[in-house]
Amino acid sequence: MAKTACTIPDPTAGPAAGSARARLRAAAAAPIRGPLSRQAARPHGVPGRLLGRLWIRESAAVNDVAFELLDPTAGERILEIGFGPGRTLRRLADAGAGVDGVEVSTDMLCLAARRNADAVRRGTIRLHTGDGTRLPTPDDSVDAVVSVHTIYFWPDPRATAAEIARTLRPGGRLVLAFRDGAVPLPSRLDPSVYNTPSVETAATWLRDAGLTDVAEHRRADVCAPLVWLTATAT
Repeated sequence: MAKTACTIPDPTAGPAAGSARARLRAAAAAPIRGPLSRQAARPHGVPGRLLGRLWIRESAAVNDVAFELLDPTAGERILEIGFGPGRTLRRLADAGAGVDGVEVSTDMLCLAARRNADAVRRGTIRLHTGDGTRLPTPDDSVDAVVSVHTIYFWPDPRATAAEIARTLRPGGRLVLAFRDGAVPLPSRLDPSVYNTPSVETAATWLRDAGLTDVAEHRRADVCAPLVWLTATAT
């Protein structure tokens, strides 16, 4: 899962000070935000592997909320789109679910395979390479789908939403976590790489794909700009 950290503004800073600080941060981040953002989209090489290890801790709270909303049970088949270093794959397998994971980065696939070697050997976890445009699971074969901080990098979000709807069984559920596009991106993130949809736009993609009961969840204690969307397959 490619991740973004949460930046909390300083409430004691006045408008002028805040604006000056923002300009300084933007100037300092400009030379590296493109390469770092591209690594977040498709981690590769030594920098990508280092980022993947950092994400295990950095994104734990976001993934834990997604896990709680998904509420997996033993015997279910669950698909994760963009599993990154594979922490959530392990949690899902430990809950007794069979897990398919789709990841665009072969480096992250290798990292997750090592992290979950026993479950991969047993076939409890199956790992696939892909960008989400086409999911490696049959129609009506999955009980739940989860994806955290990857929607920004989907080549065709509408196509991926349609694929999610295709692969979910009737009554199957989706949890999608992302940074609300209505909130400005931090200066360290490149907007030419991060396509952050608004909550309304993402919800429209899900409804147009045929998903229902689309609901928005917020957890300010985790990160105010983040949203978790849940939906159900008919």
